Amino acid sequence: MLVEVSQITRGTVEPMVKLVGSISYTRVSRVAAEVAGIVKTIHFTVGSRVKVGQPLVTLRSDLLEARLAGFRANYRQSLLELERADKDLQRIKALYADKSISESLYDENYYRVLAQKKRVISLKAILDYQQLQIKKTQINAPFSGLIQAKLTEQGEWVDIGGQIAAVADDKDIEVEVDVPGHLLNFLYPGRQISVRSGGKDYTSLFVHFIPQGDVTTRTFTVKLKLEQGKDLIAGMQALVSLPSGSKLNSQLVPRDAVIRQFGKPVVFLAVDGRAKMVTVQILGYKGLLVAIEAPEIADFQQVITRGNERIHDGQAIRF
Repeated sequence: MLVEVSQITRGTVEPMVKLVGSISYTRVSRVAAEVAGIVKTIHFTVGSRVKVGQPLVTLRSDLLEARLAGFRANYRQSLLELERADKDLQRIKALYADKSISESLYDENYYRVLAQKKRVISLKAILDYQQLQIKKTQINAPFSGLIQAKLTEQGEWVDIGGQIAAVADDKDIEVEVDVPGHLLNFLYPGRQISVRSGGKDYTSLFVHFIPQGDVTTRTFTVKLKLEQGKDLIAGMQALVSLPSGSKLNSQLVPRDAVIRQFGKPVVFLAVDGRAKMVTVQILGYKGLLVAIEAPEIADFQQVITRGNERIHDGQAIRF
């Protein structure tokens, strides 16, 4: 039978294990109201894209505006009273200079002006605060991203701190995967980890793990930052290849050389024109190569890479 073969080589490889994780967004904000009020308008739909500063919800502000009008009137009145008190003080100052009035009368008017100035400052602060309250009735997106959830409806009352929407920054993607504790020994910040999700391969960086294990499974949540994952959505499955041991110097064969027969990984060697089946132990992967171990295999032997699915042990072959 006609087959293709490749030479067994030797090299350094790191044992790997594949675990299933999930895609998630690094930054998700449950946007809250800074002032209380009734929802007047909702400017978004779930799943829509928003930009930073874009209005999400507008609360009714009629009561606040009515209160603002009252504070504005008080402020303007205080300015007029300050102007009048200041004019009185200027006249009294001239009389005091001529010693036509007593010092106590001058002091009385002087401190009346100071008190009025303080009152003007106080009313201006109240006025500014009220204007800020009205401004806060428009709740804006804290950053650009996707609307994950709508947490209020038109006509509902929203308290201070009440949540109105969940916004996710879909430009900042990470992978969460639960791993056994012993695998943490082979991870360090910045280490590159291979991830496959949505039919594509990605390179991620190990960021950190959450230092609180699951008491049931004895696993720890590891977080990986994806450098390019704009096509991924939170909740998608991610197949993560994690190191599971120290680096080994072992025999390497192409991935196509390893198949499964009788539930075990095997390779077929080309020996004296015949196929010889050998059961192997897979130690890890290095790109398109597989690290294997088997007592019957020697370096630089020829291993069948194509046609091995259709042959059996001892069958005559040619290549």
